[in-house]
Amino acid sequence: MPNTTTPSSSLLVFAGSTRQQSFNRKLAHATAAIARDAGASVTLLELSDFDIPLYNADLEAQGTPADVVRLKEILWQHPAWVICSPEYNGSYTALLKNTIDWASSPVKGNPDWQDGGKSFRGKVVGMLSASPGALGGLRSQSHLAPLLINAECWLAPKAFALGSAGSAFDDSGALIQQTHRDRVRAVVDQVLWASARLNAEAATGQ
Repeated sequence: MPNTTTPSSSLLVFAGSTRQQSFNRKLAHATAAIARDAGASVTLLELSDFDIPLYNADLEAQGTPADVVRLKEILWQHPAWVICSPEYNGSYTALLKNTIDWASSPVKGNPDWQDGGKSFRGKVVGMLSASPGALGGLRSQSHLAPLLINAECWLAPKAFALGSAGSAFDDSGALIQQTHRDRVRAVVDQVLWASARLNAEAATGQ
């Protein structure tokens, strides 16, 4: 049965890592807390909760995994996203690329998901990153941006790369420095503002 509901107004936050002590997972949790304190409705997504194999067209031909369809639904339901992208070898992670590849692939014979771009098109995305180095994973953002644009997402002009991440969080996982919290909040605010404007215009047909 085709999906006739519309996306909610909540913010989706997730990291391109499943490592338990990942700085970007910590940043995602801190971002979700900051956004909730600002009054936003937030879904914090953990990619480790999904059983998604390495993308393979032959495997896909046998049937799209159920967790891929579940991921597509969650992505589609949230018009505003913040992605915390680790930097591996100067780029984003294989996990994040694999997630995007599966989530943007059409599901043959499924009327809800035969459009591969449905989960991405028109989403407003803010980019964050964290690393122990001085650049804070900034190069991962420069590679992730064209990938998201190709998927027809809108990118927030504001972004933040958290350097020296090993000393940036307290024991509870919160960001220690107010300047860091302010930078994250600025990205969150811009993503939510732009998403609200785009969705309002879509609703009125402008």
